[in-house]
Amino acid sequence: MKFQIFKVQKERGFRINLLDILFILLLIGASVSIYLYIGDLGHYFLLPLYIGFTFFLFCNVFRLKTKDELLWTLFFMLSTMITMKYFEEHWVIYTLVFSFMLQVILIVKHVYSKKDMKILLKIY
Repeated sequence: MKFQIFKVQKERGFRINLLDILFILLLIGASVSIYLYIGDLGHYFLLPLYIGFTFFLFCNVFRLKTKDELLWTLFFMLSTMITMKYFEEHWVIYTLVFSFMLQVILIVKHVYSKKDMKILLKIY
């Protein structure tokens, strides 16, 4: 693992840099602020953590393709609007569950793609 501050890392595999660390700290701060302001009412404080965690997984750990990231983003926004309308009281939880299912599917699809399987077979 290379620790690069502001350089773009194009090779495959896990990556983290100073901007990622600052982004993670910002998300934690946002979640704590929401929790202190609203409390655990509605679980709103989970949203920044979940979105940040998802994009960290997509961009830094599994390195998904942009079209898969955009697919998840679109699904997340649509599921948020639908669950806000039909599950007024617990919409945050339903949104997180629905989008998490797609997140798992996209990661499994990416991990078991032909290109990644060739890389894994070369390693082992």
